[in-house]
Amino acid sequence: MRRKFKYTFTRKEETEGGFSSMVFAGCSLLLFLVSACLSFFWEGKAESWIGALGLMAVLFSVSGFVIGMKSFKEKGKNYRFSVMGAMANGVISVGWLALILIGL
Repeated sequence: MRRKFKYTFTRKEETEGGFSSMVFAGCSLLLFLVSACLSFFWEGKAESWIGALGLMAVLFSVSGFVIGMKSFKEKGKNYRFSVMGAMANGVISVGWLALILIGL
């Protein structure tokens, strides 16, 4: 008689920092879209408003990356959002850095 094996997988909880990191990445992208639209509608005469939004977006991106990297220290958790958040914030940070350097 053939044995039947039953495999079960336990669902691990997501890391708290991973979800926060994804939220920060979303906020940074949203601020980029808002600043791009405002700059387009105001025909490049947005002055310091766009700079303030850009600076906030850079800070969101960098802090989201740091939170995402720190969330890897949580033991026995699922790191899916931590990986996605850290990668997204890293790419966004590099994009913001390139945009700032092009503007100089």
